[in-house]
Amino acid sequence: MTSFPTGPELFSLARQRRQEQFGDRITFSPKVFIPLTMLCQDRCGYCTFAQPPARLEAPYLSPEQVLEIAHQGALMGCHEALFTLGERPELRYPLAADWLKEHGYTSTIDYLAAMAQLVLDETGLLPHANAGALSQDELQQLRSVSPSQGMMVESLVPDLACHRGAPDKDPARRLATLEAAGRLAIPFTTGILVGIGEERLDRIAALEAIAAAHL
Repeated sequence: MTSFPTGPELFSLARQRRQEQFGDRITFSPKVFIPLTMLCQDRCGYCTFAQPPARLEAPYLSPEQVLEIAHQGALMGCHEALFTLGERPELRYPLAADWLKEHGYTSTIDYLAAMAQLVLDETGLLPHANAGALSQDELQQLRSVSPSQGMMVESLVPDLACHRGAPDKDPARRLATLEAAGRLAIPFTTGILVGIGEERLDRIAALEAIAAAHL
């Protein structure tokens, strides 16, 4: 495994690389968050986003609610609509599966694609889909309506206690998603989580795997 500097030396090298690449220029893209569903198949020990059905008024935001949030974001000067959602809740909750079927959608990803298209058409905001571990076909489906996508790799440690109830956090699945996004030339955000039970060498290994996926 590659040996990395630590502490002040690491910070100095990072600062040097940043200045060489970007100088003093800072860019940002204001975005509005659209929590399409807070239901999730996974049960991650650190998550504060996912909620059980009893705490939600409905399994998914309606198209009207999605547009209301998007329009408010546009009025505030946002350029992007960041769709946040739990992963595949229809596989865990019959309520979610029934809602999708009643509204004519085959999956959460199918509904996400429709809502991204709606926001793009009605507001001009650029959808960013953060939908978790996806197949290449699902990534392709979202590619036509979402200029960028994202998914945190989180960690490559296969037996973290916090992921024991989270089938979507399988390291191989998440790396496969990252590699498929690269094959499809999808602008993609990713990263790792720190402090979920991993060690320093685990973090380095995950970052190296992310770097290798971009070669």
